[in-house]
Amino acid sequence: MVRRLLAGGLTRAVVILGIGLFALYGIVALILSRIGLANAEGIAAGIMGYLFLMAVLLLWLAQRRRTTRPGPVAEEFLMNNRVVREMIGAPVRVVVPAPPTSATGPGQVSVDAFISGPDGSGEAIVVLARLDRGYQVLGADLTVAGARRSVSV
Repeated sequence: MVRRLLAGGLTRAVVILGIGLFALYGIVALILSRIGLANAEGIAAGIMGYLFLMAVLLLWLAQRRRTTRPGPVAEEFLMNNRVVREMIGAPVRVVVPAPPTSATGPGQVSVDAFISGPDGSGEAIVVLARLDRGYQVLGADLTVAGARRSVSV
């Protein structure tokens, strides 16, 4: 669930989380006021504020963990790429059988992946640049049903 929530980026995930917790705040405040609890809105606001901060922290940690390993960065690139969706259809499933080990310092990493969708399947080699704070996709080579295609960012 966190992976799907973070698929659109951390900012989108925080906005969706905020909307959900605001709706939950309304429900909790209504229930607390119906049972006659004094300061029901303040108590509900405190609880939801704390939950929001903790959830944002967990989303940030999950996003940081995903961007500091090459496998998840390559998976996200392939799942969200327009060219991949055109070649094999949507939704795209990506399997990285043996993710490369993470190292420190700048460099370049290649990630091999199997891709599949409703219109076919194939292989992809994603080239990533290893930066100080994670990985950045440089490009990919796709092979689907014998057809090869290069994808750039």
